[in-house]
Amino acid sequence: MVGAPEPEFSFIIHPSELTDKEVKYELSAESAECATLAERFGLLAIERFESVLTIKFLKREKAIRLRGRLEATVVQSCVVSMASVENTVNEEFEILFREENQIDKDEVDEIVEFEPYSNDEIDIEEIVFEELALALDPYPRSPQIADELLGPYLPEPEDPATKPFAALAALKRTK
Repeated sequence: MVGAPEPEFSFIIHPSELTDKEVKYELSAESAECATLAERFGLLAIERFESVLTIKFLKREKAIRLRGRLEATVVQSCVVSMASVENTVNEEFEILFREENQIDKDEVDEIVEFEPYSNDEIDIEEIVFEELALALDPYPRSPQIADELLGPYLPEPEDPATKPFAALAALKRTK
């Protein structure tokens, strides 16, 4: 069985060292790191990548809360013309972490949203990179591509009269 690939970069924190006071981290990627990440995500380039994170131990929940904001400028290929498309990513996120051996099976069944960690380690830089991957535009399109060219492939605009509750809305208006 093949394990998960090793991340290119990492910034490990140790939850056992955290207190209930918020700790702030600012992470940015240098040009070599940006080039490696662009290759990893199939991008033409990452021109800028910055993140600000705060981490706090939550006593009541017995969890670690990671709040973050990432900002990046990425260059993707247009899905139609393959031309370069520059996009700005500006994303906020929040993740709760709990130690694997303290996860209650009943909580998992209740779909409590948290991420497990083990060995007293959380790689916050890898978490931020994953958030970037989730925030990328999956279908970047160059502004030079005319809608006329794509017309047959674009979804039809919704006609208000064909909506499921249009008849009910009409009744409500007549009262």
